[in-house]
Amino acid sequence: MKADAADQVRRARESDCQAIVDLIVELRHEELSVTADREPVAGAVRASLDSSEAAVFVAEDGAELAGFVVVHWIPFPMLGGTEAYISDLIVRRNKRGRGVGRGLVAIVEGEARRRRCVRAMLNNRIAAESFRRAFYMKLGFRVRDDFANLVKALQ
Repeated sequence: MKADAADQVRRARESDCQAIVDLIVELRHEELSVTADREPVAGAVRASLDSSEAAVFVAEDGAELAGFVVVHWIPFPMLGGTEAYISDLIVRRNKRGRGVGRGLVAIVEGEARRRRCVRAMLNNRIAAESFRRAFYMKLGFRVRDDFANLVKALQ
């Protein structure tokens, strides 16, 4: 991470929950014009914090939360190992382009290697700023042309 990016990248604590929820609500409004219901978002953040199959890391810039990432450790029999699935990575708008996201991905990759994961995977909306800037591609992720990402809403 660049020197001005964040003071510290560390595992998230319960006391970080509200700031993480704030970042999610801001991004959903900013990119999707959706007003997120804070309670289910907070519940999902807390579940990630409490799960042994997930980890949440935050980047701090002084007293401010600059960003966070959520990763899930998923046993993947077809790969013969575990996949590190990055479900969420959000960097505060005024901290973007300073290495915060790069630092968060680096801590995930380090933990994934420590856990002997066979790959890291994520989904990125094509309309997202991070996709348009090729953020993940610059970090070595590739867009797969041999798989489709299929989803089905259950609620």
